[in-house]
Amino acid sequence: MTAVAEALDRHERRRRAALAGVSARLRAVGIEPAFGVLTQYYDFYGKVPTGLTGLTVDEPHGTGRMQVTVVAAERLVPPGEGGLSADGHVWTRDVDIEHDLPAAADLVFEVTLLEGPAEASGAMWAPRRLVRDEEAVVDAVRLWHGYREMLRATPPKPATTRRRSARARLSAARRDAAASPMVRRPAAVPPPLRAHLDGLDDARLAFHFPRDRSGRYARSAVVALAGDGTALSRRGPWLSARADGAALVVGVEPLIGANQDHRWDRLPWLWSNDETPAAVRWQVDDPGRARATVERLDAFAVAEALTACGVEVDADLTALLNGYPVAYGLARHTDTWVKRLYDQLQLSAPWRLAAAYAVHQQERRAVRRPDGEPVALFGLKGLNQQSKPMVGLDAPGGGPRLRMIWTASNARLPRALWECPADLLAELT
Repeated sequence: MTAVAEALDRHERRRRAALAGVSARLRAVGIEPAFGVLTQYYDFYGKVPTGLTGLTVDEPHGTGRMQVTVVAAERLVPPGEGGLSADGHVWTRDVDIEHDLPAAADLVFEVTLLEGPAEASGAMWAPRRLVRDEEAVVDAVRLWHGYREMLRATPPKPATTRRRSARARLSAARRDAAASPMVRRPAAVPPPLRAHLDGLDDARLAFHFPRDRSGRYARSAVVALAGDGTALSRRGPWLSARADGAALVVGVEPLIGANQDHRWDRLPWLWSNDETPAAVRWQVDDPGRARATVERLDAFAVAEALTACGVEVDADLTALLNGYPVAYGLARHTDTWVKRLYDQLQLSAPWRLAAAYAVHQQERRAVRRPDGEPVALFGLKGLNQQSKPMVGLDAPGGGPRLRMIWTASNARLPRALWECPADLLAELT
Protein backbone atom coordinates (compact mmCIF):
# COMPACT_ATOMS: atom_id res chain seq x y z
CA MET A 1 0.00 0.00 0.00
CA THR A 2 1.44 3.37 -0.99
CA ALA A 3 1.63 5.98 1.79
CA VAL A 4 -0.27 9.21 1.28
CA ALA A 5 2.21 11.97 0.42
CA GLU A 6 2.49 14.84 2.89
CA ALA A 7 0.73 18.00 1.77
CA LEU A 8 3.12 20.44 0.10
CA ASP A 9 3.47 24.16 0.77
CA ARG A 10 3.11 25.72 -2.67
CA HIS A 11 4.62 28.94 -1.34
CA GLU A 12 7.75 27.25 0.01
CA ARG A 13 10.15 29.12 -2.29
CA ARG A 14 8.60 32.47 -1.46
CA ARG A 15 8.75 31.75 2.26
CA ARG A 16 12.35 30.56 2.05
CA ALA A 17 13.34 33.80 0.29
CA ALA A 18 11.40 35.97 2.74
CA LEU A 19 13.07 34.24 5.70
CA ALA A 20 16.62 34.30 4.32
CA GLY A 21 17.47 37.54 6.13
CA VAL A 22 16.16 36.22 9.46
CA SER A 23 18.13 33.01 9.00
CA ALA A 24 21.36 34.93 8.32
CA ARG A 25 20.86 37.22 11.32
CA LEU A 26 20.31 34.22 13.63
CA ARG A 27 23.45 32.48 12.42
CA ALA A 28 25.39 35.69 12.98
CA VAL A 29 24.52 35.53 16.70
CA GLY A 30 25.29 31.80 17.01
CA ILE A 31 21.79 30.34 16.63
CA GLU A 32 21.39 27.73 13.90
CA PRO A 33 17.87 27.61 12.39
CA ALA A 34 16.55 24.91 10.08
CA PHE A 35 14.09 25.36 7.24
CA GLY A 36 11.41 22.75 6.79
CA VAL A 37 7.84 21.66 7.51
CA LEU A 38 6.49 23.20 10.72
CA THR A 39 4.72 21.43 13.57
CA GLN A 40 0.98 22.06 13.45
CA TYR A 41 -0.57 24.20 16.17
CA TYR A 42 -3.70 26.24 16.75
CA ASP A 43 -4.84 29.28 18.72
CA PHE A 44 -7.65 31.85 18.64
CA TYR A 45 -6.69 32.70 15.07
CA GLY A 46 -7.20 29.14 13.87
CA LYS A 47 -5.20 26.05 12.96
CA VAL A 48 -2.00 26.05 10.94
CA PRO A 49 -2.38 24.11 7.68
CA THR A 50 -0.58 20.82 7.10
CA GLY A 51 2.72 21.15 5.25
CA LEU A 52 3.36 24.80 6.14
CA THR A 53 7.10 25.60 5.93
CA GLY A 54 9.35 27.99 7.80
CA LEU A 55 12.30 28.24 10.17
CA THR A 56 12.60 26.19 13.36
CA VAL A 57 14.94 26.66 16.31
CA ASP A 58 15.09 24.12 19.15
CA GLU A 59 15.86 25.19 22.72
CA PRO A 60 19.26 23.69 23.70
CA HIS A 61 17.83 21.75 26.66
CA GLY A 62 14.77 20.45 24.85
CA THR A 63 12.17 22.60 26.60
CA GLY A 64 10.49 23.85 23.44
CA ARG A 65 10.74 25.05 19.86
CA MET A 66 10.41 28.42 18.14
CA GLN A 67 8.91 28.51 14.64
CA VAL A 68 8.98 31.43 12.20
CA THR A 69 7.13 31.74 8.90
CA VAL A 70 5.49 34.46 6.82
CA VAL A 71 1.75 35.05 6.45
CA ALA A 72 -0.62 37.54 4.91
CA ALA A 73 -2.30 39.60 7.63
CA GLU A 74 -5.11 42.14 7.50
CA ARG A 75 -6.11 44.20 10.53
CA LEU A 76 -9.84 44.01 11.21
CA VAL A 77 -10.21 46.53 14.06
CA PRO A 78 -8.20 49.62 15.10
CA PRO A 79 -4.91 48.97 16.98
CA GLY A 80 -5.50 48.25 20.64
CA GLU A 81 -8.92 46.72 20.09
CA GLY A 82 -9.78 43.07 19.85
CA GLY A 83 -8.56 40.19 21.97
CA LEU A 84 -10.14 38.76 25.11
CA SER A 85 -12.86 40.65 26.95
CA ALA A 86 -12.26 41.81 30.53
CA ASP A 87 -13.93 38.69 31.94
CA GLY A 88 -11.99 36.42 29.56
CA HIS A 89 -15.14 34.90 28.11
CA VAL A 90 -15.37 36.63 24.71
CA TRP A 91 -12.75 36.71 21.95
CA THR A 92 -12.80 39.38 19.24
CA ARG A 93 -10.53 38.68 16.27
CA ASP A 94 -8.28 41.68 15.65
CA VAL A 95 -6.33 40.34 12.65
CA ASP A 96 -7.27 38.05 9.79
CA ILE A 97 -4.38 35.64 9.08
CA GLU A 98 -3.98 33.89 5.75
CA HIS A 99 -1.27 31.29 5.20
CA ASP A 100 -1.94 31.25 1.47
CA LEU A 101 0.06 34.15 0.06
CA PRO A 102 -1.66 36.25 -2.63
CA ALA A 103 0.71 37.98 -5.05
CA ALA A 104 0.02 41.45 -3.65
CA ALA A 105 -0.27 40.36 -0.02
CA ASP A 106 1.12 42.43 2.84
CA LEU A 107 3.46 39.87 4.43
CA VAL A 108 4.44 39.77 8.10
CA PHE A 109 6.46 37.33 10.17
CA GLU A 110 4.58 34.87 12.35
CA VAL A 111 6.62 33.82 15.40
CA THR A 112 5.32 30.88 17.43
CA LEU A 113 6.60 29.28 20.62
CA LEU A 114 5.72 25.61 21.06
CA GLU A 115 5.74 24.39 24.65
CA GLY A 116 3.71 21.74 26.39
CA PRO A 117 2.30 18.33 25.46
CA ALA A 118 0.53 17.55 22.20
CA GLU A 119 -3.24 17.49 22.36
CA ALA A 120 -5.19 14.37 21.46
CA SER A 121 -5.77 15.77 17.97
CA GLY A 122 -2.04 15.91 17.31
CA ALA A 123 -2.07 19.68 17.02
CA MET A 124 -0.53 21.92 19.67
CA TRP A 125 -1.79 25.03 21.37
CA ALA A 126 0.74 27.81 20.90
CA PRO A 127 0.75 31.61 21.28
CA ARG A 128 1.73 33.32 18.05
CA ARG A 129 3.06 36.84 17.51
CA LEU A 130 2.97 38.89 14.32
CA VAL A 131 5.92 41.23 13.69
CA ARG A 132 7.05 43.18 10.62
CA ASP A 133 10.80 43.58 11.20
CA GLU A 134 13.51 40.95 10.90
CA GLU A 135 15.24 42.46 13.91
CA ALA A 136 12.14 41.96 16.05
CA VAL A 137 12.04 38.29 15.04
CA VAL A 138 15.70 37.76 15.91
CA ASP A 139 15.28 39.54 19.26
CA ALA A 140 12.36 37.27 20.18
CA VAL A 141 14.31 34.12 19.28
CA ARG A 142 17.48 35.26 21.08
CA LEU A 143 15.59 36.10 24.29
CA TRP A 144 13.89 32.72 24.32
CA HIS A 145 16.95 30.70 23.23
CA GLY A 146 19.00 31.61 26.31
CA TYR A 147 16.23 32.01 28.85
CA ARG A 148 17.14 29.05 31.10
CA GLU A 149 20.44 30.54 32.21
CA MET A 150 19.29 34.15 32.13
CA LEU A 151 16.17 33.50 34.24
CA ARG A 152 17.62 30.89 36.56
CA ALA A 153 16.70 31.19 40.24
CA THR A 154 19.10 30.58 43.14
CA PRO A 155 18.27 27.46 45.18
CA PRO A 156 18.33 28.04 48.96
CA LYS A 157 21.68 27.84 50.68
CA PRO A 158 22.39 25.27 53.41
CA ALA A 159 21.17 26.36 56.82
CA THR A 160 21.70 23.22 58.88
CA THR A 161 22.32 24.93 62.22
CA ARG A 162 19.26 27.18 61.92
CA ARG A 163 17.11 24.26 60.82
CA ARG A 164 18.20 22.11 63.77
CA SER A 165 17.51 24.95 66.21
CA ALA A 166 14.03 25.46 64.76
CA ARG A 167 13.33 21.74 64.99
CA ALA A 168 14.48 21.66 68.62
CA ARG A 169 12.12 24.54 69.49
CA LEU A 170 9.28 22.81 67.71
CA SER A 171 9.87 19.50 69.48
CA ALA A 172 10.03 21.28 72.84
CA ALA A 173 6.71 22.99 72.13
CA ARG A 174 5.16 19.63 71.25
CA ARG A 175 6.40 18.02 74.46
CA ASP A 176 5.12 20.90 76.57
CA ALA A 177 1.69 20.70 74.96
CA ALA A 178 1.53 16.92 75.47
CA ALA A 179 2.51 17.27 79.15
CA SER A 180 -0.55 19.43 79.88
CA PRO A 181 -2.95 19.11 76.94
CA MET A 182 -5.97 21.41 76.71
CA VAL A 183 -8.53 19.62 74.55
CA ARG A 184 -12.24 20.46 74.47
CA ARG A 185 -14.50 17.61 73.45
CA PRO A 186 -18.04 17.75 72.08
CA ALA A 187 -20.90 16.84 74.35
CA ALA A 188 -22.32 14.40 71.83
CA VAL A 189 -21.33 12.87 68.51
CA PRO A 190 -23.18 10.57 66.08
CA PRO A 191 -22.97 6.88 67.02
CA PRO A 192 -20.58 5.90 64.17
CA LEU A 193 -17.99 8.36 65.55
CA ARG A 194 -18.53 7.70 69.28
CA ALA A 195 -15.97 4.90 69.46
CA HIS A 196 -13.34 7.11 67.85
CA LEU A 197 -14.00 9.89 70.34
CA ASP A 198 -13.81 7.42 73.26
CA GLY A 199 -10.34 6.36 72.06
CA LEU A 200 -9.00 9.92 71.74
CA ASP A 201 -5.66 10.49 73.50
CA ASP A 202 -5.38 14.19 74.37
CA ALA A 203 -1.60 14.11 74.81
CA ARG A 204 -0.94 12.48 71.44
CA LEU A 205 -3.30 14.85 69.66
CA ALA A 206 -1.60 17.86 71.29
CA PHE A 207 1.86 16.55 70.40
CA HIS A 208 1.17 15.81 66.74
CA PHE A 209 -1.21 18.64 65.83
CA PRO A 210 0.23 20.78 62.96
CA ARG A 211 2.23 23.81 64.05
CA ASP A 212 3.52 27.01 62.50
CA ARG A 213 7.16 28.08 62.40
CA SER A 214 6.90 29.68 65.84
CA GLY A 215 5.84 26.38 67.43
CA ARG A 216 2.22 27.40 68.06
CA TYR A 217 -0.74 25.40 66.83
CA ALA A 218 -1.43 26.18 63.16
CA ARG A 219 -4.55 28.36 63.32
CA SER A 220 -5.88 27.44 59.89
CA ALA A 221 -5.28 23.68 60.16
CA VAL A 222 -8.17 21.26 60.34
CA VAL A 223 -7.30 17.65 61.16
CA ALA A 224 -9.75 15.02 59.96
CA LEU A 225 -9.36 12.29 62.58
CA ALA A 226 -11.94 9.68 61.54
CA GLY A 227 -14.93 9.47 59.22
CA ASP A 228 -18.19 7.58 59.39
CA GLY A 229 -17.51 5.48 56.30
CA THR A 230 -18.59 8.02 53.69
CA ALA A 231 -16.55 7.73 50.49
CA LEU A 232 -13.45 9.93 50.63
CA SER A 233 -14.53 11.84 47.52
CA ARG A 234 -17.88 12.78 49.08
CA ARG A 235 -18.71 15.20 51.84
CA GLY A 236 -19.61 13.52 55.09
CA PRO A 237 -19.30 13.86 58.89
CA TRP A 238 -15.77 13.62 60.26
CA LEU A 239 -14.44 13.74 63.79
CA SER A 240 -12.08 16.70 63.52
CA ALA A 241 -9.75 18.91 65.52
CA ARG A 242 -8.99 22.62 65.21
CA ALA A 243 -6.90 25.05 67.21
CA ASP A 244 -8.38 27.76 69.41
CA GLY A 245 -5.43 29.65 70.86
CA ALA A 246 -3.55 27.29 73.17
CA ALA A 247 -6.39 24.75 73.16
CA LEU A 248 -7.62 22.19 70.68
CA VAL A 249 -11.31 21.80 69.92
CA VAL A 250 -12.63 18.41 68.82
CA GLY A 251 -15.94 18.33 67.00
CA VAL A 252 -17.84 16.89 64.07
CA GLU A 253 -17.96 18.73 60.74
CA PRO A 254 -18.80 17.93 57.10
CA LEU A 255 -15.57 17.39 55.17
CA ILE A 256 -14.46 15.83 51.88
CA GLY A 257 -11.85 13.38 53.11
CA ALA A 258 -9.85 13.21 49.88
CA ASN A 259 -9.27 16.99 49.95
CA GLN A 260 -7.74 17.18 53.42
CA ASP A 261 -4.04 17.93 53.91
CA HIS A 262 -4.29 16.54 57.43
CA ARG A 263 -6.31 13.33 57.33
CA TRP A 264 -5.33 10.88 60.05
CA ASP A 265 -7.82 8.04 59.67
CA ARG A 266 -5.02 5.79 58.36
CA LEU A 267 -2.67 6.81 61.19
CA PRO A 268 -4.66 6.44 64.43
CA TRP A 269 -1.49 6.41 66.55
CA LEU A 270 -1.21 10.17 65.99
CA TRP A 271 -4.31 10.94 68.06
CA SER A 272 -5.68 7.82 69.77
CA ASN A 273 -4.61 5.20 72.29
CA ASP A 274 -3.50 2.91 69.43
CA GLU A 275 -0.24 1.12 70.30
CA THR A 276 1.30 0.60 66.86
CA PRO A 277 5.08 -0.08 67.09
CA ALA A 278 7.46 2.74 66.15
CA ALA A 279 8.96 0.71 63.30
CA VAL A 280 5.54 0.65 61.62
CA ARG A 281 4.81 4.30 62.38
CA TRP A 282 8.14 5.55 61.04
CA GLN A 283 8.98 2.82 58.49
CA VAL A 284 12.44 2.56 60.06
CA ASP A 285 13.24 0.27 62.97
CA ASP A 286 15.83 2.64 64.44
CA PRO A 287 15.67 6.47 64.43
CA GLY A 288 19.37 6.55 63.65
CA ARG A 289 18.72 5.04 60.22
CA ALA A 290 16.77 8.16 59.25
CA ARG A 291 19.37 10.60 60.56
CA ALA A 292 21.48 10.83 57.39
CA THR A 293 18.42 11.62 55.26
CA VAL A 294 17.11 14.20 57.72
CA GLU A 295 20.51 15.87 57.85
CA ARG A 296 20.65 16.06 54.06
CA LEU A 297 17.22 17.71 54.02
CA ASP A 298 18.29 20.10 56.78
CA ALA A 299 21.16 21.17 54.52
CA PHE A 300 18.79 21.58 51.52
CA ALA A 301 20.53 18.65 49.78
CA VAL A 302 17.11 17.55 48.61
CA ALA A 303 18.21 15.81 45.42
CA GLU A 304 20.80 13.77 47.33
CA ALA A 305 18.25 12.75 49.97
CA LEU A 306 15.76 11.63 47.34
CA THR A 307 18.36 9.67 45.39
CA ALA A 308 19.64 7.94 48.54
CA CYS A 309 16.09 6.74 49.25
CA GLY A 310 15.50 5.49 45.71
CA VAL A 311 13.09 8.26 44.73
CA GLU A 312 13.11 9.35 41.08
CA VAL A 313 12.37 12.92 40.01
CA ASP A 314 10.99 13.97 36.63
CA ALA A 315 12.67 16.49 34.30
CA ASP A 316 10.55 19.47 35.40
CA LEU A 317 11.21 19.02 39.12
CA THR A 318 14.88 18.30 38.42
CA ALA A 319 15.06 21.64 36.61
CA LEU A 320 13.44 23.44 39.56
CA LEU A 321 15.74 21.75 42.08
CA ASN A 322 18.62 23.23 40.07
CA GLY A 323 16.91 26.62 39.84
CA TYR A 324 15.97 26.42 36.16
CA PRO A 325 12.59 27.42 34.68
CA VAL A 326 10.44 24.57 33.43
CA ALA A 327 9.24 26.57 30.41
CA TYR A 328 9.74 29.98 28.89
CA GLY A 329 6.10 30.98 29.35
CA LEU A 330 6.28 30.05 33.05
CA ALA A 331 9.73 31.48 33.83
CA ARG A 332 8.31 34.34 35.94
CA HIS A 333 7.18 31.77 38.51
CA THR A 334 10.57 30.09 38.88
CA ASP A 335 11.65 31.87 42.08
CA THR A 336 8.34 31.06 43.79
CA TRP A 337 8.34 27.44 42.67
CA VAL A 338 11.96 26.76 43.60
CA LYS A 339 11.44 28.13 47.12
CA ARG A 340 8.18 26.25 47.56
CA LEU A 341 9.69 22.98 46.33
CA TYR A 342 12.62 23.14 48.73
CA ASP A 343 10.50 24.28 51.69
CA GLN A 344 8.03 21.43 51.28
CA LEU A 345 10.44 18.63 50.41
CA GLN A 346 12.58 19.58 53.39
CA LEU A 347 9.64 18.37 55.52
CA SER A 348 9.40 15.04 53.71
CA ALA A 349 10.48 11.53 54.63
CA PRO A 350 11.57 10.15 51.23
CA TRP A 351 11.85 6.58 52.53
CA ARG A 352 8.08 6.68 53.29
CA LEU A 353 6.94 7.65 49.78
CA ALA A 354 6.58 4.11 48.44
CA ALA A 355 4.34 3.10 51.34
CA ALA A 356 2.39 6.35 51.06
CA TYR A 357 1.63 5.69 47.40
CA ALA A 358 0.57 2.13 48.25
CA VAL A 359 -2.05 3.59 50.63
CA HIS A 360 -3.28 5.82 47.80
CA GLN A 361 -3.60 2.78 45.53
CA GLN A 362 -5.54 0.86 48.18
CA GLU A 363 -8.00 3.72 48.61
CA ARG A 364 -8.50 4.03 44.85
CA ARG A 365 -9.11 0.31 44.46
CA ALA A 366 -11.63 0.39 47.29
CA VAL A 367 -13.86 2.71 45.23
CA ARG A 368 -12.99 1.00 41.91
CA ARG A 369 -11.01 3.92 40.55
CA PRO A 370 -7.80 3.65 38.46
CA ASP A 371 -4.91 3.19 40.89
CA GLY A 372 -1.93 3.97 38.64
CA GLU A 373 -2.44 7.72 38.42
CA PRO A 374 -0.28 10.25 40.28
CA VAL A 375 -1.59 11.79 43.48
CA ALA A 376 -0.86 15.39 44.47
CA LEU A 377 1.32 16.12 47.50
CA PHE A 378 1.36 19.95 47.48
CA GLY A 379 0.89 22.90 45.18
CA LEU A 380 3.67 25.10 43.81
CA LYS A 381 1.55 28.30 44.13
CA GLY A 382 1.59 31.46 42.05
CA LEU A 383 -1.05 30.76 39.40
CA ASN A 384 -4.63 31.96 39.78
CA GLN A 385 -6.34 29.51 37.45
CA GLN A 386 -8.35 26.32 37.66
CA SER A 387 -5.61 23.87 36.66
CA LYS A 388 -2.64 24.44 38.94
CA PRO A 389 0.91 23.07 39.10
CA MET A 390 1.50 20.56 41.88
CA VAL A 391 4.09 18.06 42.97
CA GLY A 392 2.65 14.61 42.44
CA LEU A 393 3.70 11.10 43.43
CA ASP A 394 3.42 7.92 41.42
CA ALA A 395 5.31 4.65 41.02
CA PRO A 396 5.38 3.66 37.32
CA GLY A 397 8.05 1.00 37.71
CA GLY A 398 7.28 0.03 41.28
CA GLY A 399 9.58 2.66 42.80
CA PRO A 400 8.38 6.11 43.92
CA ARG A 401 8.72 9.02 41.53
CA LEU A 402 7.99 12.71 42.07
CA ARG A 403 6.68 14.61 39.09
CA MET A 404 5.17 17.96 38.24
CA ILE A 405 1.47 17.61 37.45
CA TRP A 406 -1.28 20.02 36.46
CA THR A 407 -4.66 19.42 38.04
CA ALA A 408 -7.88 21.22 38.92
CA SER A 409 -8.66 18.65 41.61
CA ASN A 410 -8.35 19.45 45.33
CA ALA A 411 -7.58 15.82 46.19
CA ARG A 412 -4.19 15.14 47.74
CA LEU A 413 -2.22 12.58 49.71
CA PRO A 414 -2.42 13.34 53.45
CA ARG A 415 0.76 14.94 54.72
CA ALA A 416 1.06 12.58 57.65
CA LEU A 417 1.73 9.76 55.17
CA TRP A 418 4.76 11.38 53.51
CA GLU A 419 6.17 13.96 55.93
CA CYS A 420 8.77 13.08 58.55
CA PRO A 421 6.88 12.04 61.72
CA ALA A 422 7.05 14.59 64.53
CA ASP A 423 7.94 12.00 67.16
CA LEU A 424 10.79 10.67 64.99
CA LEU A 425 12.19 14.18 64.60
CA ALA A 426 11.96 14.61 68.37
CA GLU A 427 14.05 11.45 68.79
CA LEU A 428 16.69 12.87 66.44
CA THR A 429 16.86 16.30 68.14
